[in-house]
Amino acid sequence: MDLNNHPILETAASQIRDGKREDAKKLLAQFLKKNPQNEQGWVLLSYALDDNKQKIYALKRILQINPANTHVQARLSQFSAELIAPRSAPQSQRRPASTRSVPPVAAPKPSRPIQADILQPTARASALQSDKKSLLQSVSQSTGIPVRGATQVAPPFIAPKPVIAAYQHPKKFGFLRQIQTRLTISWRRTRMNWRFFSQSKLALVGVLLIVLFGMMALAFPILINSVWPRGVYDPVTGFDINIFQHPSPPGPGHILGTDSLGRDVLSMILAATPPTFVVGLTAALSTAFIGTLLSVTAAYFRGRVDMLITNLADVFLLFPAPIIMVIIGARYRDLTPLQLGLIYGFVTGMGGTTIVMRAQAIQVAAKPFMEAAHIAGGGAWHIITKHLIPSVMPLAALQMMLAVTGAVVADGFISFFGITRMSSNWGTIIYDAFIYGNISGSYGPPWHMLIPAAACFSLFAMGFYLVSRGLQRVASPATREEYR
Repeated sequence: MDLNNHPILETAASQIRDGKREDAKKLLAQFLKKNPQNEQGWVLLSYALDDNKQKIYALKRILQINPANTHVQARLSQFSAELIAPRSAPQSQRRPASTRSVPPVAAPKPSRPIQADILQPTARASALQSDKKSLLQSVSQSTGIPVRGATQVAPPFIAPKPVIAAYQHPKKFGFLRQIQTRLTISWRRTRMNWRFFSQSKLALVGVLLIVLFGMMALAFPILINSVWPRGVYDPVTGFDINIFQHPSPPGPGHILGTDSLGRDVLSMILAATPPTFVVGLTAALSTAFIGTLLSVTAAYFRGRVDMLITNLADVFLLFPAPIIMVIIGARYRDLTPLQLGLIYGFVTGMGGTTIVMRAQAIQVAAKPFMEAAHIAGGGAWHIITKHLIPSVMPLAALQMMLAVTGAVVADGFISFFGITRMSSNWGTIIYDAFIYGNISGSYGPPWHMLIPAAACFSLFAMGFYLVSRGLQRVASPATREEYR
């Protein structure tokens, strides 16, 4: 296990952010008892401690583990200066006891840079090293937790080499190093999200169903170009002359039988899978793009911009996307799957998706770190792209999965009503089963066509819905369970 991503360290960091430093010290004392050389644990402990002497000890332990940590060097210099400066001040500058209630006057800034000897061992630092009460002793006494090695004297502190003349900001990483760092952070975040996602067994079932339909979409062009004779298994013009009466039930050569026109039902099912994916994925991407763009814009600018976007979303919320698609499909019969997916994604993204994601974006915009980003001089583009958009991405993924389900079902309704004939999908197969089954004089529609097409609709929509249940665990931290 990577100790830098240990659950104990994550819990301790959360407790420090919430102001629960005593709980964090107890937790870190137990962790450092087993992992005394863990740099991240000592860093968190230095933030959890209140006493500057103990902080200096923790910072020295960090430098013993990693002498190249320039941030720790700067903090050590600051705390050492705070401990030394009051004791080295002349007697004339000390305030009398009668004036202790007067607010202190800020000391003038030194005119010369910080010298390198501030990192060297001083008399005060030497006295601190020889003190028998080490940091581990203090933590053990305050928390009541026995810590191994608490009675041992801390080893002497070795200053990092080379000694710097003054504190300097670390050099900026190169382009490749920045890409590597971002990829590492993204990979760790992805692993953490997958950990929460995989806790839902139904979500894993949804992933398997989506993979199954993806294999079906890839299998059709391979089979029709290598194994199946095109004249027999073509989903539009195929006809098997060896079978006398159509539709025929499932049998050798036709696993799902043939329809009233002599076409193979399995080849029709497989050929209808890629257009269904095009409709679903196009609707998902367009929904997420429009919903994310409008929600973060409303959350950042607020005021009139927020009011305009909210009222516009309320208007689109009154028009259900499936009904809009049926109306548009009846008016424009030559729409392609890509166009149908874009229409559905636009209507859904402008309506309910914007309302849901706007609420999440406003909660993020009210966090303290957003105010800190404003004070630090971050512009609109930086804050939106670096803070708001990453915070709403899990919720955008959830809305994408729901959009896929709605778009596929709406497209099936259009095809089932016989409104559009541009592409063959599962709704078209059900429509042909009813229309051509009555023409052929058979009693009722052929069930070997209806059941597979209806099952594909149900399983495809169920797969994306189950995946959305797993993404909901990632998007909502309140529903996350502790990983075991």
